[in-house]
Amino acid sequence: MNIRRAKLEDLDAIVEYNYNLAYETEDKELDKVILTKGVRNIIQDENKGIYHVCEINGEVVGQIMYTFEWSDWRNGTFLWIQSVYVNKEFRGMGVFKALYKFIRDIADNDNNICGIRLYVEKENTIAKKTYKNIGMKECNYYIYEYDKE
Repeated sequence: MNIRRAKLEDLDAIVEYNYNLAYETEDKELDKVILTKGVRNIIQDENKGIYHVCEINGEVVGQIMYTFEWSDWRNGTFLWIQSVYVNKEFRGMGVFKALYKFIRDIADNDNNICGIRLYVEKENTIAKKTYKNIGMKECNYYIYEYDKE
């Protein structure tokens, strides 16, 4: 496995994986034109977020992205993990675990980062178990949103 920062050459794979992610977890079909623009914007502007991909034999088989949240309470930045996806053919092989460890190592080696957070669908018991198994714990927060559509 090779984990590296995503490049524009990875755009199509990341768009496809994000499309699959939304469909598999929320039964939601994303607009690929908008999705492509969104992924391109992150790859080209690290202030918006950063994608990393996992390759096996030169093929992108998984991805992870994080964005930033400043915490005045901790005087540090939380990395918010998002858009995690592993190709179905490579699930159960430690791809997600390797991607998460890569991001955790970034956090552990940067004193300006105070932690890692993510959100998960309430019914996604498999993901919850996975996150617990890698040492994450459930928080006391609910997430609310205003979705301007």
